[in-house]
Amino acid sequence: MHRTTTAAAAALVLVPLLVTAGSPALATQGDGDVVVTNTESVQAQLSATGAFQGARVYEQLALTGHGSATVENPVSTKGLRNLDGFGGFEVVDGRTVATLDVDGERRERTVSTYDQELPLTVDVVYELDGERVQPGAVVGRSGTLEVRYTVTNTTGRTQDVTYDDGTGATATASAETVVPMIGQLVTVLPSSFTDVRSDEAGLAGDGRGGTRLQFQMTLFPPIGSATAEFGWTAQVRDGVVPPATLTAMPVSPLDHPSFKGGAGSYQAGADKGVALTQAGLQLDDGVLQLHDGAAQLLAGLLLLRDGATELSAGLNDEAAPGADQLADGARQLDDGLAQAQAKAPQLLDGLAQVDAGLAQVDAGLSTMYGSVGALPTRAEELHDGIARLRAGIGSTTTPDTLLAGVDQLRQQVGVAAPSALASMAKGVYNVSATEPGAYQKLGCAIAVVGHVRDGAAAGADPCYPGGARPPLAPTLDPVKLVVLDALATQLEAGRARLANPAALGDPTSPAFYGAPPAADPTLQQGLTYLQGRLANIANPGLVKVECGLSSAALPGVCDAARPGLLEGLAQVDAGVTTLVSGVVGAVQGAVGDADDTKADGTLRGGIHALQDGTSRLSAGGDTLVSGLSRLGAGATRLEDGASELAAGLTRAADGSTQLADGLQTAADGAPALVDGAERLSVEGTSQLAATGQGTAADFGIGYAVLAAGAERAQTEGMAYGAPEGAAGTTAYSLQIAGADGSGVGSVGRLVAALALFAGAVGLGTLARRRLT
Repeated sequence: MHRTTTAAAAALVLVPLLVTAGSPALATQGDGDVVVTNTESVQAQLSATGAFQGARVYEQLALTGHGSATVENPVSTKGLRNLDGFGGFEVVDGRTVATLDVDGERRERTVSTYDQELPLTVDVVYELDGERVQPGAVVGRSGTLEVRYTVTNTTGRTQDVTYDDGTGATATASAETVVPMIGQLVTVLPSSFTDVRSDEAGLAGDGRGGTRLQFQMTLFPPIGSATAEFGWTAQVRDGVVPPATLTAMPVSPLDHPSFKGGAGSYQAGADKGVALTQAGLQLDDGVLQLHDGAAQLLAGLLLLRDGATELSAGLNDEAAPGADQLADGARQLDDGLAQAQAKAPQLLDGLAQVDAGLAQVDAGLSTMYGSVGALPTRAEELHDGIARLRAGIGSTTTPDTLLAGVDQLRQQVGVAAPSALASMAKGVYNVSATEPGAYQKLGCAIAVVGHVRDGAAAGADPCYPGGARPPLAPTLDPVKLVVLDALATQLEAGRARLANPAALGDPTSPAFYGAPPAADPTLQQGLTYLQGRLANIANPGLVKVECGLSSAALPGVCDAARPGLLEGLAQVDAGVTTLVSGVVGAVQGAVGDADDTKADGTLRGGIHALQDGTSRLSAGGDTLVSGLSRLGAGATRLEDGASELAAGLTRAADGSTQLADGLQTAADGAPALVDGAERLSVEGTSQLAATGQGTAADFGIGYAVLAAGAERAQTEGMAYGAPEGAAGTTAYSLQIAGADGSGVGSVGRLVAALALFAGAVGLGTLARRRLT
């Protein structure tokens, strides 16, 4: 009975390994068509505390086909014995070398001392009534016994792994990798052990009054851990320490049916992180273009403000005071001529002085004419500044302009980005029979695992190809049951990180996108939150910015009755032209040219007429009265013209002051546009890219660790290795001794070893037949 139980336990370990090991390979040397499969079964004896006491390795070469094959099998040569006869072996450089004739099937079996370090260590701790004791101290005693096992995968090492960091570059990170291993520990407690409890084990009766405990282990990250801790407690009477058997094997997490779904979830998460990072970087580039355009607008406004200030200063400080002085002089001249007309004799004596004064007035008018004429040249700077501002603002169809950048950013942020984020969220969570999201797909995977584990009747089921579920028998193999349970648990955990149906979020609800983000959001909720903020906060804000730049930027959206900055600049440009042209024309027209006469109705024409009159007065006293009359009339016109000129220049000075004040206000407000664009980049789009990079790193490193483990399982999974060209597998069975006061006989250990090897041989044959 003991022999049958031991062989069955070995079979449970070997079945998954042999089934997933891959197809056998043809022998590389020999005649004919011969297939070679190599299995290694390592059986180790541990003390009741887990200390290593010795181990053997059982090797089997299974050959099928017809012909001959020369096989060089790596083995432990220490204590090497032939289990199929009394013949010896040819051993070369740690390999048994034999040329074997095969006609159908042939097996070659050996046993030798295992001379390597075990890939697993076991530490067992015993506490009786809360006091830590040695195993022997339990024998014969009663009380509450607690036994704790710690199993560690010792193949760990730190190595560099690579992953896509989301920006298109390959990043490198240091991570701990192991040769991935799974296993189980089984122990049977006698009937004298009652109230048996364990948080980690599967409990069942052994058919003889005892309690069978089975612990499952996934000894590799990130799906499991390199160390597994578990145990049990029981009320004991006439206590003993029951033995335990730990069986384990290396697996590839990318290929093993129980783990490749979890590995695929890490790969999918890394891909989503890369896509999110790229979208964030594109948005941030657009915001930075908006920032640069706003800075150019600010520079243009400062130039326009300086030009307007200079025009205001010229009109207020020079032209207007000069016109006032001219008006005062004209009034004084008119008064003087009136007195001269009344006192002609006295005026005759002063005509020479009057003539000289008129010459000075004419020279002053000539200077004023030239000064006023220079105003258009100064106004050109204003026109140039306004033109540069209008060119910098541009239009939505003009490349490299502020309006084009803002419109492109609005389309990306307000239209493309929410749509892309909605598609990404739909890819994560979508209740659809034809295009289910990753959350629904994982739900199907969990349901199928449950069907495989518990069995299911045939029927309609969208989780199966063609929508039809075949009849499935429940899984009875304890190892597979534990693996399926662990897989379902891991898939549920990964699914919970993708989405939460109770908290999906509504991207159109202000209560959702207007609130701070959740402390620990799912991937779907984070994508939906970003979609809502971009579509309902960023997009309307950018529309206002675009309409503020030009009311014609978005026909049907912008209010045409509220001109934007571009239309305001056009009005300012036209106003400057009208203002300068009016001032220059009015002043120069009133002053006149050097050849103007009284008929031209200008100041200089009047002065010339006065000069002519004084000349005639000087030449002939008889015409003094009539000349003074004409001179008085001219002086009156001069006074009226000068008054009009002073009033016009005063209005022009007031207008230029208002223009300068308005441009100062615009220049003061422009930095807010620059700061707002920078804040949008720092607090919004750059954070989106950073979140995507974090997601890509978390999932990318996890998948890279799984891939590195799969590679190590392929290259380091066997204890000694298989012959060249042959398929090979290794299984480990660690026998943890018990303590009952009678000791453990070597004969019993030998029987158990032979039973384990016999089970491996039989299952190797079964697996080979299935694979061929």
